[in-house]
Amino acid sequence: MIAVDVPSKSLLLQHTDPLTLRSLLKHSKVLDHGQYNLAVRHSLEATKVLRNLGVAAPAPIKYHYRWPGKFKPGAHQIVMAEFLTLHRRGFNLSEMGTEKTAAALWAADWLMENKHIRKVLIVAPLSTLERVWLSEIFAVLMHRRAGIVHGSREYRLDMLRMDMDFYIINPTGLAIDSVRKAITARGDIDLVIVDEASTYCNASTRQYSALAKLLQPQQRLWLLTGTPCSNAPTDAWALARLVSPERVPKYFGAFRQQTMQQLTQYKWSPKPDSTRIVYEALQPAVRFRKEDCKDLPPVTVSARDCPLTTEQTKALNAMRKEMQVELRTKQITAVNAADTITKLRQILCGSVRNPLTDEYVQLDHAPRLGVLMECIAEAAAKVFVIVPFKGIINVLEKEVSKVYSVGVLNGDVSVAKRNEIIVNFKTQTDPHVLLCHPKVMSHGLNLTEADMCIFYAPIYSNDQAQQVVERFNRSGQTRPMTVIRIGGHKLEWDIYKLIESRRLGQQQVLDMYKDIALGGAST
Repeated sequence: MIAVDVPSKSLLLQHTDPLTLRSLLKHSKVLDHGQYNLAVRHSLEATKVLRNLGVAAPAPIKYHYRWPGKFKPGAHQIVMAEFLTLHRRGFNLSEMGTEKTAAALWAADWLMENKHIRKVLIVAPLSTLERVWLSEIFAVLMHRRAGIVHGSREYRLDMLRMDMDFYIINPTGLAIDSVRKAITARGDIDLVIVDEASTYCNASTRQYSALAKLLQPQQRLWLLTGTPCSNAPTDAWALARLVSPERVPKYFGAFRQQTMQQLTQYKWSPKPDSTRIVYEALQPAVRFRKEDCKDLPPVTVSARDCPLTTEQTKALNAMRKEMQVELRTKQITAVNAADTITKLRQILCGSVRNPLTDEYVQLDHAPRLGVLMECIAEAAAKVFVIVPFKGIINVLEKEVSKVYSVGVLNGDVSVAKRNEIIVNFKTQTDPHVLLCHPKVMSHGLNLTEADMCIFYAPIYSNDQAQQVVERFNRSGQTRPMTVIRIGGHKLEWDIYKLIESRRLGQQQVLDMYKDIALGGAST
């Protein structure tokens, strides 16, 4: 029998051998009266000792933490945070949309409060550094200092010299030798959190080598990913080598022999028991599916940043100069402003329409495409992507179909063909991804087989934006849903905000035009 006395921060136990327990536990005493015969200070160390002895002691964070921030933690987040505080190295393999980020931050904050760690390094995809991690720190840990280690080499090194609680960096930045050495030289990074850890499923990459070199035996390491083996069971080997190397063979080839059978010289297939082997390799771990999390909001909205390419930046600068001339020489109407902003949005998407020929000119937009593929990979079910321009849909179909089965819903597709695609999406394995123009997302369309909606870029209609979300947030939906907004420029984030508040009108369009022309908007 065990109970928690919160005021004294003690565990109260009724045990058959209290004297033996007393000898194993610091800050404990035998009680000679009442319901319990042993009192123990409720510390992390005591909890671990008791659990090793088979006593189901709760983690101290559950009872002795204020859970700061705007939001109350869900029951599943408390379990996640308990797990992370109790394991120096481990995995959170919960699905996307289960709020792993906040749980990891609360766990790290509790460890800081109780002097178990000093500083934290967060390694995450570039698209999530600001819009996910920094925003979440501001939301739940307002009392902590955080900085993004991204930019020029000099800026990254300057940021690492600053006194922060959380340093947030992307895998490419960590792979810069001088940056990695500067992190190591600090000597106070006691916890490394790796988000979207499937980035590190290939041990032969430069990024993996950099992370492996950075990690010290005494450091805590938490790997977060809902898709640890998105390619093959062998993806687990590299991740396990970081967290629990004793659980897998020393060499990749031996693990492949355990989990895969060779069909031809270059083709391998998973063995029947590969799932069990992977499960045992990726331990210790905690995992929640979205449908297991009863206190999740029905729709979670998140944002992903994507950097602009040189080609996009040059095109935007040229447009801005034209806008400055127009402001000086003529009266700008809302219609003029809307047309110009549409061209800017097309540049940001990577496909610009020539009004004379009605053809689209393609621009390099690899970072945005990469973010889209990252998001699709994280989904637990099917996905539909909202693409505001016809020209870019064709490009995306070609690229996305290299990995996933794809259906396209736009004005070029006949009504009969659209209906066939929708029926297959709802009843068959394929297509896995729908690329949709917002104008064909009509009332009554039911896409509850999807649990993720991705806006490749903001759309320009309050009503259409609402209709899009209603395509899967409706009767018959059995999963919590995720809406992801991709953007790479202040203009796009302004449009998202105006759409969300239903304030996008002529005056707002004129204001955005002037803001860009006068230099107020930046990436």
